[in-house]
Amino acid sequence: MSLDVSWVLSPLLAVPGVARGVVLSRDGLILGGSADVTAETGERAAAMTSSVLGAARALCDGLSNGADGEVVDIVISAGSGGYYYIAPAGDRAAIVVAATGTVNIGTLAFEVQLQVQKLVKALDEASAARVPGVRT
Repeated sequence: MSLDVSWVLSPLLAVPGVARGVVLSRDGLILGGSADVTAETGERAAAMTSSVLGAARALCDGLSNGADGEVVDIVISAGSGGYYYIAPAGDRAAIVVAATGTVNIGTLAFEVQLQVQKLVKALDEASAARVPGVRT
């Protein structure tokens, strides 16, 4: 997919304590990244994040006893006092951001969910534009 959706990260990078971010497809391909993320680093982060989301979905499905076990977001606390915040964007993409230990997780969660909604809409519109006769 050649769609660059790096713009979705701009409001997140403005949150104090957020260092960088990557937008990825569900299958682990990079769709965008913050300016300081190299292609190699972004691709590695996208692949690992895709694996983490797959494991989280399996865990939620396994523990949900038939209820909807949808993964909304994942917060991973790193040993060095930072966080990795992962949020699926529908069934096709996800956002992952790295933040320092000083980030306000509540503010970050709110901002990420706003951007997830915008990303889902943009991906839906891009998908519809590729299919003749389909309009959103």
